[in-house]
Amino acid sequence: MAEEMIDILNSDGTPAGYARGRTEVHAKGLWHRTVHIWAFDTHGRIVFQLRSHLKENNPNLLDTSCAGHITAGDDSRNAAIRELREEMGVEKRLDDLEYLFEATHENVLNNGTYFDNEYYDTFKIILSDEEAAHLVPQPGEVDDFVWMTPAEFLENYAKNPEKFVDHPKDYAWIRSILNTQK
Repeated sequence: MAEEMIDILNSDGTPAGYARGRTEVHAKGLWHRTVHIWAFDTHGRIVFQLRSHLKENNPNLLDTSCAGHITAGDDSRNAAIRELREEMGVEKRLDDLEYLFEATHENVLNNGTYFDNEYYDTFKIILSDEEAAHLVPQPGEVDDFVWMTPAEFLENYAKNPEKFVDHPKDYAWIRSILNTQK
């Protein structure tokens, strides 16, 4: 199977005008775009994915409900719909996505051999009770799903941050949900 090609960005987030394979993107720390999708059930709980123990980076850590790279020539909304289908087995429409914000992330992993420099668009979706009850983890990507209320997440994250992939802007947004509920 051919390696996924990803559009490269300049450090300011503007398109650089070329694409590279995923391996090169992370070996050289090239800036690129990804998506994060936060899935909630009808009761306000958030589903976190337990990253596969086979993943190259951040194995066995709790992460956003769903996330992924944006394939060259695609956009974040289409990528979000694709990732929901692949990682969770959920079929959604473009208008089911609520756009939240764009953020940047710079990280060096795996003893300095994996560079993750990304701009990511963040979305929220609501899962029906049927969808929430029948999530299908993608083998090699997701080992399981864990449900938490925003308050439970913040409590667990405060006690054990090492069990989560760190996404400060995303977590600030979750914190803001609680603040608006008070």
